[in-house]
Amino acid sequence: MLDAGTPWIDPRHAAVWRRAWREVSTATPPRGYDDPRGLPDLRALLAERLGRTRGLAVGPDEVRVTGGTGAGLRHLLAVLPREPVAVEDPGYRAAVATIRESGRDVRDLPALDPVTDLGGCAAAYVTPAHQHPLGRVLPAADRLTLLETARRDGALVVEDDYDSEFRYDVAPVPALASLDRGRVAYLGTASKAILPSLRLGWAVLPDRLLDAYDAHRELTHDAPAWPVQRALVTLLRDGYVDAVVRSARRVYAERAPRVVAALEPYAELAGPVAGMYSTWLLPHARAVRVRAAAEAAGFRVNLLRDYCRTARLSGLVVGFGGPTDAELDRALDVLAAALSAPRPRRSPSPRRS
Repeated sequence: MLDAGTPWIDPRHAAVWRRAWREVSTATPPRGYDDPRGLPDLRALLAERLGRTRGLAVGPDEVRVTGGTGAGLRHLLAVLPREPVAVEDPGYRAAVATIRESGRDVRDLPALDPVTDLGGCAAAYVTPAHQHPLGRVLPAADRLTLLETARRDGALVVEDDYDSEFRYDVAPVPALASLDRGRVAYLGTASKAILPSLRLGWAVLPDRLLDAYDAHRELTHDAPAWPVQRALVTLLRDGYVDAVVRSARRVYAERAPRVVAALEPYAELAGPVAGMYSTWLLPHARAVRVRAAAEAAGFRVNLLRDYCRTARLSGLVVGFGGPTDAELDRALDVLAAALSAPRPRRSPSPRRS
């Protein structure tokens, strides 16, 4: 219930969702395999949205519809040199698994340090708008350092822009790809703004990779299902996505201070609270005890250690997008009680006679 990836969806917008699927039911599907790049109408709407919300000036022919961030990354890896990929540590676990499944090694990039060496790497996978899971925004100086390092070492930067629309303390910073379209591959997802189970995303790649990327997707027939793409056309066209994002942003802005007020007396906040989760630093043994108390109460919270590979960090990653208000209040009461409980004493060792 407190996972970091489940969004809050305003039920007041359900009518648009139903209308989207009614339109799918009356539309004529393609007779054969459709365009592996994605439906033209959908790519046009995504290009408009990326320009308006992320500062990416792109046309429809530059956007590719994917089966989510993981699918976009998997196809991208298929057209890159078979060299290691650098990933933030701690970082996005699914990306690490996808890279390793491609037969590549993963090089750890300390998540809070500037990237100054990508030698021997095909790419660096980063979350600059909201570092996953520590929460910080990549500073402007570190953005420029990352791009210069990638240019010098001949590496691609893969930008996972998973929840940038959900800043509620400051305006979202433009996408990293807007600074260097030739060096950055941009990946976006519908999972946070619409629904994780929709399994849709989009990619904007450097021009030099497009032909190989398209050829690989056409060869594998690995493209999102036509009905889901067609539904997203309606959701974007009729303003559903904008409305859901605005509603969710208001909800997260109200919930975030409640989470901070409940947990800050007992743990250290790892970074700015944005999006739909917050990360808290505390000793690993204590975090494990708190997670056990949460599970006993009927909900699950993630351990920060599970996002780490060589990083020596521990704590909890507390999502607040998925539960209802009542569920969130109950969960916070359980977490606060477990965090404030005294540390269990070890039983004394029996004396030898």
